[in-house]
Amino acid sequence: MAEKELSAVEQLKASRNPLKVVEDMYKEAQEGIPLSDEYIGLLKWYGMYPHINADETEDKKYFMKRIKLTDTKMNLAQLEVMSIIGLEYAQGLVDMTDRQNIQFHYIQIKDIPKIFKLLESVGLTSRMASGDGPRPIMTSPVGGIDADEIIDASILAREVDTYFDENEDRFCNFPRKYKIGISGCSKHAAAHEIQDVAFAAFKDENGEVLFDLTLAGGLSKSKQIALRANKYVKPEQVKDVAVACAEIFRDYGNRANRNKARVRHLVNEWGLEKFVDEIEKVIGYELQDGLEEPTITPLENRNHFGINKSKQEGESFVEFATNSGRVDGNDFKLISDICKKYNAGGMALTSTQNFIIYGIKDEDALNLANEIKDLGYPYEPSTFRARLQSCTGREFCKFGITETKEYAKKVVLELEEKNPDFNESVMIAISGCGNGCSHPQISDIGFVGTKVRDEEGKRVEGYDVLLGGQLHGANGSRIAHKSGVKVEASKLVGFVSDLIASYKTDNLGQDSFRNYLNIVELEK
Repeated sequence: MAEKELSAVEQLKASRNPLKVVEDMYKEAQEGIPLSDEYIGLLKWYGMYPHINADETEDKKYFMKRIKLTDTKMNLAQLEVMSIIGLEYAQGLVDMTDRQNIQFHYIQIKDIPKIFKLLESVGLTSRMASGDGPRPIMTSPVGGIDADEIIDASILAREVDTYFDENEDRFCNFPRKYKIGISGCSKHAAAHEIQDVAFAAFKDENGEVLFDLTLAGGLSKSKQIALRANKYVKPEQVKDVAVACAEIFRDYGNRANRNKARVRHLVNEWGLEKFVDEIEKVIGYELQDGLEEPTITPLENRNHFGINKSKQEGESFVEFATNSGRVDGNDFKLISDICKKYNAGGMALTSTQNFIIYGIKDEDALNLANEIKDLGYPYEPSTFRARLQSCTGREFCKFGITETKEYAKKVVLELEEKNPDFNESVMIAISGCGNGCSHPQISDIGFVGTKVRDEEGKRVEGYDVLLGGQLHGANGSRIAHKSGVKVEASKLVGFVSDLIASYKTDNLGQDSFRNYLNIVELEK
């Protein structure tokens, strides 16, 4: 019997060297043959999406390309390759995502073979960077580096990722994406509360390292804080549980309705107890009962800004703030050169669109930090620069109602100028649409793109205002509430500045701006 001919998508998913498929795509494009939906689906598996702006104008000449960082880190060779891609193939646009990956824009099909070869030369890939399968695993950016960490969870993240990658035939056709977090950080920097499945490390009264298992978290429109499974997981059990949850989701997730195709919907449909019972059935043993939630770091303290001592003798690491997650390609290359100059270990990405340089000799740490600061990336940032996040927006996203990335960069500068003495921690997220990819749902102040009427009655870009979001474990987290207020984009900075001024005048009995935002009533 003749073997079944594989489709283009199946060829790419099954291939460890997809260049032939991509070269065929480019040949067809050169001959004027439009890229088929099958090819577009194939590209998503490798982290690529065509640029489609908010006017639904699709230009299949250009693509966004996401690179997967298995443990959030790039060594010096990888960092140099990424800087080359940013400058030579992405028109100098480098975005750091809130899922600890790099996104490039303006990528062309003709350049993909060269990009693949560059990535392969330093052990990087974009396989499973997106698509309906396991997404890159969230973990601490300072895994194996931070002297205060509970356990080096980056080892476990790589182990789980490798398993999925080596068994892609079993995990490449989920009902929808599947997001995991494995946190060994004492500051819980992997945001376990908003993952489909997550493991947050702690030490019990005997000093044993365990992970608190949480399920069914997620944002977008069907937002939900993760539920504690009331089970503790040992380090050697993490892979078993992560894989079991993936298999359950693959086999029982809703394939009829993508709006209901996430782990949280399945858990809510079945009930938490049934889902946990199914995990134990798949892994073949019972997990340890864990009725108490361990102590969890609140969101505002989940950073490593400044110069920090590493667990490696004689080494330090430094966290720097970007402005809204976008780094100019020339700056990215200069940062790579500075790291090379001081023989640093490399770069790690945070879940807040910032970055960490690690493996710096103690005696070089201040000089390196100041050279990168002079490029415009401070290591002691203002509260606005430290935690203002933005999504891609209408510039490249078909769902975007408002332009966000370049706009947000101006917002940061204006907020710093208008409020130079305000230093309380505040997370602000600007999202171009209701999908909320920049996490307005868990921000102190969230702005969700919409259209509003200005004073002359014209429809202009604006934002729905959300207030009071927070991450602080399964029991202390909250989704931001809708304020009922809409603000024109041109008035956003004034709106935030007025909120700060009102808080300073009358804090309504609250001890922090964060708590004030959760109770203040805005004038509609």
